[in-house]
Amino acid sequence: MNHPRVPARLLAREALPGITEALGNMDGWLLRDGAHWLVTRHEGTITISRVSTDRSQVVAARATWADPAADGADSYCSPLPDGAVAISTRGAVTVHEADGTVRWEHRHRDWQHSPEASGACTPDPAGRVLLATMAGPLGADGLSQGDICRALDLATGEVLAEHVLPSFSATYAFQQFPDARPEVLLTASMGQDGTHCLLVTRAAAGLDVRAAGTAEEPYVGLGRGGVVISQDVGGGYLCRTQDGADDVIVEAGEILPEEWVFAGYTPGLVDDERILVVTAEEQWAEEGTHLLLDAHTLRPLAELDYAQTPGVSALPLDDGTWLTLDKETVQRWTTA
Repeated sequence: MNHPRVPARLLAREALPGITEALGNMDGWLLRDGAHWLVTRHEGTITISRVSTDRSQVVAARATWADPAADGADSYCSPLPDGAVAISTRGAVTVHEADGTVRWEHRHRDWQHSPEASGACTPDPAGRVLLATMAGPLGADGLSQGDICRALDLATGEVLAEHVLPSFSATYAFQQFPDARPEVLLTASMGQDGTHCLLVTRAAAGLDVRAAGTAEEPYVGLGRGGVVISQDVGGGYLCRTQDGADDVIVEAGEILPEEWVFAGYTPGLVDDERILVVTAEEQWAEEGTHLLLDAHTLRPLAELDYAQTPGVSALPLDDGTWLTLDKETVQRWTTA
């Protein structure tokens, strides 16, 4: 690729057992309460690590809980503002205090015939309710009317509101925006039936759920002002979506070598002006080329130059730095 090469400068590194597997999970990398979090599972425990705002460090703090799904069942975790954690499994949503005791449990119907379906949860940006997705009730014909999103009181678990989603038996994930917007992004991936990208807002009248513009991919990065950067499942294109602005789409073939694709599934903003994406000859490549793109036009600015060929994991932190993995070690970088 004929792009300027910009040296990547290593700022910090830290061992984090389970991190390689974590990035294959829907909750492995989270945006919550204006911070980035890494959720790892290792030897029957869940560790939630907050990425440091100090660029000379990787992790500022970490906390560990027993993994209720250590038998192999799926779970989805989210840190809460008071140091507790919410864990969604196929049949329940549970809030665990920092000391491991259970604050409350909300049980719900399982996706009985949909083994790929899984729920997700997040506090709302105000930190008052827990938003959680789950299987919805059955209709008179015995068929599901759709999955649901419930707003649960964070203190008590009381159901405050619910909304029937346009998705069925989906794999869900929540992300918050970095600038404390009132809505959160919910992605609902239904395999061959596509993906819904929804904006969920807790309002006085209940839950407001609407489409996030034209975004329809499960792999997204969020920016200030409601920017959504989505990456095609097959790596064929990127799309920038924002309310009040025209969509910007770039096909892989326009900026990459022939038959190369976008890989890594973690597009995102390094800062307000630059997006970091990983490219490779195929989706499942072990090594990739990291590109900086213009955050508004998605046109290439430069190729990052590392001392060694990097892998296909790159997590932009929107502060001028990003994370990569070297086996079970997390590395933090910036441009030289």
